[in-house]
Amino acid sequence: MFTLYEIAQACGGKLIGGQSRDTVTGISCDSRTVQPGELFIALRGERFDGHSFLAQTFQKGAVCALIEKELPNASYPVVFVSDTLKAFQRLARYYRAQFSVPTIAVTGSAGKTTTKECIGVCLSEVFRVRLGYGNWNNHIGVPLNLFKLSKSDQCLVLELGANHPGEIALLTQIAQPTVGVITGIYPVHLEGFGSLEGIYKAKLELADYLDRVQGTIIANGDDPELIRRLSDRRSRLVTFGTRSNCDYILSDLVAKEGIIYFRVNEEFEFRLRGYGAFNAMNALGAIATAAYFNLDLKSLSESWQALPSIAGRFRLEWLEGRNVCVVDDSYNANPKSFERALESFQEVTGLRRKIIVAGDMLELGNHAPSYHTMLGRMLAEQGVDVLIGVGPLSRSTVDEFMAYRSNGTSAHVKNAQEATQFLAEQLKDGDAVFIKGSHGIKLNEVKGLLERYLSKTSTFA
Repeated sequence: MFTLYEIAQACGGKLIGGQSRDTVTGISCDSRTVQPGELFIALRGERFDGHSFLAQTFQKGAVCALIEKELPNASYPVVFVSDTLKAFQRLARYYRAQFSVPTIAVTGSAGKTTTKECIGVCLSEVFRVRLGYGNWNNHIGVPLNLFKLSKSDQCLVLELGANHPGEIALLTQIAQPTVGVITGIYPVHLEGFGSLEGIYKAKLELADYLDRVQGTIIANGDDPELIRRLSDRRSRLVTFGTRSNCDYILSDLVAKEGIIYFRVNEEFEFRLRGYGAFNAMNALGAIATAAYFNLDLKSLSESWQALPSIAGRFRLEWLEGRNVCVVDDSYNANPKSFERALESFQEVTGLRRKIIVAGDMLELGNHAPSYHTMLGRMLAEQGVDVLIGVGPLSRSTVDEFMAYRSNGTSAHVKNAQEATQFLAEQLKDGDAVFIKGSHGIKLNEVKGLLERYLSKTSTFA
C-alpha cells in the first residue's frame, strides 16, 4: 500500500527508525484490531489516546505508527507529525488521488445510508462497486473507507455526514467526489448549524466542491429552496422527486404487505421488497444516479428485487413466538424523519394497538423543546395507544401527548432499560411497537432487551 517514505512525505512527517523502503499493507486506528503489516494511527480523543497502546500494536505486528508525541526511546518505527488526525486525512487524500475512479458522495439530513446502499445495489449491475462501510461518514470514517479502495474497483460510493459547518468541505477535499447526491434538507443538528439556513450552507459545501471540478449534483427536486440554490451553479444538475419538473418523477406509490410499488417517469415500474413508503424516495435518488451512469432503467426495474435491510433503519421484525411486530428505527431521529417513519408505521401495522418508544431527538439546540412538544401532539393526533418517552427532552413529548390524549397510557423514563421494562409490562398479543430516537439514546438495545425479558415469562401482562 505505502512505503514508510511515502507515508512521511504524504503526511509531512519525519520517519524515525525503520527503513524508507519498508512497506505497510493496511491502515488501522484501533489498537484492538490491528493486523500484521499495518500502519497504526495514534489518534487522540476526549476519552482515549492511541499513543497509550503503541507497544500493544507492535506486539500484534504493526510495521509503523503515526504519532504526534515525542518518543525519544522508541524501539520501533514511527512517523512523527504535529497532528495525527490531519496527517491521517492527508494520507487518505494522497491514496484516493491514485485512483481515477468515479466517486459518488451522498449527503443530506435523512436517508443518506439507505440511499448510499441503494446506489450500491443499482450500480453493481454493471460496475465493481466499492461501497462505503456502514455509516462511516465522518472525518475518521471517510478516510478509513478510502483506504479500502483497490485497483479492481470501478466505482466508489460514500456517505458524507456533518454536524458543524466546514465538515463536508473537508470531507470533499479528502474523498474528491465526481458526483454528489443530496437527499434533502431538514432541521437536524441545529445545535451545530444554528438554523435551517446553516444546514443548507453546510450541505451545499458538496456542491461548492463539485462546481470547482465540473462535477454533477443529483438532488431532491421536492425541495424548491435547495433547487433554487443549486440552479445557478456550474455543475450539472439532475433532480428527482414527485414534482412534474423533476428529471426523474416518482408516482403511483403504494406500500403493501412488505412490498413498495412505484413508477418512475410513468414508464418504469419498480416493485421492491421492504418497508417504509418514504424509502421510495431514497430508491429514486439511486435510480437517478443509475440513469446518470447510463444504466437501462427498464432492465433495472426487472432485476432490482429488494431494498437493503439496514440495522436500526425501519426494520420490521416479529418477537419470536409472539404475535407482536416491532419496527426498529432506532438508529437516529429528527423531526422530519420521525414524521415520515410514523406515517409508514401506521400503514404497515394497520389496526394493531400502537406502542411508541420515543427517544430524545438530540442536537436541535434552542428548538429542541418545541420540536419535542410537537412530536407529542402528533403522536396523540395519530391515535397512539401507549407512549414511552426516553431521555430528558422527551418529558415534554409525554406531557403534550397526555394533554391531547387523556385516555392514552404513557411513561417517561431515563434509559433503554427502564423503557424495556415498562414496554414489557404493557405489551399485549397483537400489538405493534415502534422504536425511534437519536443514536445517543441507545434505543437499539430495546428489542434485544425485550426478547430477553419476555423469555423469562410465557404470557403477557
